[in-house]
Amino acid sequence: MMKFVRLITTGGTIATTTKANRTAARLSANELIHRTVTDHDVDATVKIEEILQVPSWSLDARAMSQIAMTVRAAAREPEVSGVVMTHGTTTMEYSAYLADLFVDTDVPVVFTGAMRNADAPDADGPRNLADALRVAIHDGSRSIGVVVCFAGKVFGARDVRKNHREALDAFTGGSLGTIGESGFNLVNQPRRPRIFKEPIEPNVGMVKAFPGCGRDQIDLLVAGGSRGIVVEGLPGSGGIPPEMQPGLRDAAQKGLPVVVASRAPLGRVPSPPTGGTEAPLQDMDLISAGDLTTEKAWVLLMAVLGETSDRQALRKIWHEVAG
Repeated sequence: MMKFVRLITTGGTIATTTKANRTAARLSANELIHRTVTDHDVDATVKIEEILQVPSWSLDARAMSQIAMTVRAAAREPEVSGVVMTHGTTTMEYSAYLADLFVDTDVPVVFTGAMRNADAPDADGPRNLADALRVAIHDGSRSIGVVVCFAGKVFGARDVRKNHREALDAFTGGSLGTIGESGFNLVNQPRRPRIFKEPIEPNVGMVKAFPGCGRDQIDLLVAGGSRGIVVEGLPGSGGIPPEMQPGLRDAAQKGLPVVVASRAPLGRVPSPPTGGTEAPLQDMDLISAGDLTTEKAWVLLMAVLGETSDRQALRKIWHEVAG
């Protein structure tokens, strides 16, 4: 029986060509799928939809929310077997994770893109798109939620991250399996403890601690009306320089949820965050990002604040999802 796939496009390198020495995302969804089915055998009926035609570094929280709601609606369609989203690699992991928090069916949603422009002689986009379509229609893909398919590998949205600026296999983290000529080999199941329903709160700030930094970044976010703050601490236990600490304390005392992550991509921030030796953060009522990257914590905080601003309820949901 022929499978039905929804292909949704947003631009990115996979759709980018060069004209008069200027690169831009120019390929339409029709052109993308034509190149794919011409070179790769994909046994599916594909219905296409273009929602954006931009480089992914230009997306903001509202645009990422639009992407998440679009794939959720597509995954709810009664006849659909899978959804594929083409997206620039710069912010793919953030959009994919946000979508994973909201997709509420067992239909697989597969994000993919490319590292090389579409008019490059060795463009990787057609192969990635063909692989993503195969994952989307594979019977074993039901209930895996939102994934990233890239360079023959499949990653869970929660833990995937872009790890290389140029390599074709640029993504790592949250490996679920591989896709090749023999099909999709699923070896791990992703963890999806909660599905969100309410619109996100996009007014969440994100700052990076660095040696000797002060509280100015925090104060600016508070004065600007941020509803929550994620701070990336130094590697280790999320260390925060002494000059920044009073800003975090004051923000938390004003009722803002303040989440502490770590620049180190692996391991967990203690809960509650300690800040390392002498535990300077322990009594500040801060929230640990756990093993989430700073950006994934930012995405999650937007989703949680969309559901509640009550401190106790927020913490309960946060620990349920972040672990």
